[in-house]
Amino acid sequence: MENTPVKSAEFRFNEISFFLNGNRRAARLSPGISTLDFLNKELHLYGSKCSCNEGDCGACTVVISYPREGEIVYEAINSCLYPAAKLHGKHLITVEGLGTSEDLHPIQRALLDHHSTQCGYCTPGFVMSLFALLASIAHPDTESIMAALEGNLCRCTGYQSILDAAQELSRDFEPANIVPSWCRKVEALLFGFKDPAQSVFINSDSEYSINNYLKPESCQQLASLLNKHPEASLIAGGTDIMVQVNVSRRKFSTLIDLAEISELKNLQLKRDGIHIGAAVSYSRIMDSGIVRSDLPALTKLCRLIASKQIRNFGTLVGNIANASPIGDSLPLLLVYDTKLIVSSLEADREIPLQAFFLDYRKTALKPGEYIREIIIPIPPRDSFIMALKTAKRKSVDISSVVSAIRIDHEGQSAALAFGGVAATPVLSKLFAQQWKAAQNGDWQALAQSVASEFSPLSDVRGSAEYRRQMIINHILQYAEAYHG
Repeated sequence: MENTPVKSAEFRFNEISFFLNGNRRAARLSPGISTLDFLNKELHLYGSKCSCNEGDCGACTVVISYPREGEIVYEAINSCLYPAAKLHGKHLITVEGLGTSEDLHPIQRALLDHHSTQCGYCTPGFVMSLFALLASIAHPDTESIMAALEGNLCRCTGYQSILDAAQELSRDFEPANIVPSWCRKVEALLFGFKDPAQSVFINSDSEYSINNYLKPESCQQLASLLNKHPEASLIAGGTDIMVQVNVSRRKFSTLIDLAEISELKNLQLKRDGIHIGAAVSYSRIMDSGIVRSDLPALTKLCRLIASKQIRNFGTLVGNIANASPIGDSLPLLLVYDTKLIVSSLEADREIPLQAFFLDYRKTALKPGEYIREIIIPIPPRDSFIMALKTAKRKSVDISSVVSAIRIDHEGQSAALAFGGVAATPVLSKLFAQQWKAAQNGDWQALAQSVASEFSPLSDVRGSAEYRRQMIINHILQYAEAYHG
């Protein structure tokens, strides 16, 4: 029996220029290829390992360096989720560049001296996470070290020896001793980098998960591309779509990457609130003094989302657009009275976040529209605002139930929102109605009443009964914090 020939098709390949371990490189990338596959399959660099292929384990961690707001940043990322096309104009640093068996990097030496490796499969990821941390912060404390390593799993060594090595490095080394001289030479070149990214159409008999990977440089280009490619899916970080490509083997005709549109990178305080663009990462939000001052609950919640590697390129607006009923940020954004500014070729319009979620993963976006930015009004200083997340792991886990509460003006108004208890993130109607009568009385009765409002589903993350109990537990925790 003859094999059926594979039909040739046309794909858009991305042509990029970047730096790899100190050397300038050019590459023609198959559409949507991940940085991990690019390293392993095309560059034959195998230090970055494939394990989970969905950003959970950290074995594939690499570091990217690029200019941001006048400074060079070093960020750890999960290479399995980071499309290689994003590397254009950046410096990619892998474990192969840091040291050799004859001349170990200080991080590698410390891990060796503290017996912090056994099988070694995960070790390159730990090395690169520590490199990003120690290149960015002088003498990080234990909390910072733990945050930097929470996205890295070790299956055989255990973590104490790794933590001991990291604490020694923090004590004995400055960033100047951690960042190699060849990295410093590249930093000047990154500031002056101006080569445009290119693409070329190629007929191929191979099968690819993505036909076209497009990178507009302005909102006008983005709107035009959406008009031309109504079937396109948008990505900013890509931390959800790339999981679908890697694990579910989902195919996409066209992906449009928002990450390089400067207009979408704004994080500003204006009269009507804090404006956060679609391309602003969780890490930038956490680093923002404006957000820490005026929206401290958002800073705390971002700390519970995913891992440092994912927060470095995942975005808050992406969490909204994904419209998952268990999106970690969504209940808090609901009680913040967040508004969305959506754009298209025709016009801009404003949508209250509460009206954005129509049904399970269905939104109010019309064909050709995208979320340009969100606006979070500044709450009164005396507002009590808090968010809680219940998951099986403290970090890098999807919520079973996530919630947020807001009480303004000493109990004169209140809002409570949940994710994981309905088809969409939702505000509790009963809580708003019954709050005033119950605020100085029986929180247990209020919690029981609110729990009866929802009919959650049972799934691998928890039964319906478990989720109802979590609703009660969250409300009682809020009561304790509010009165405490």
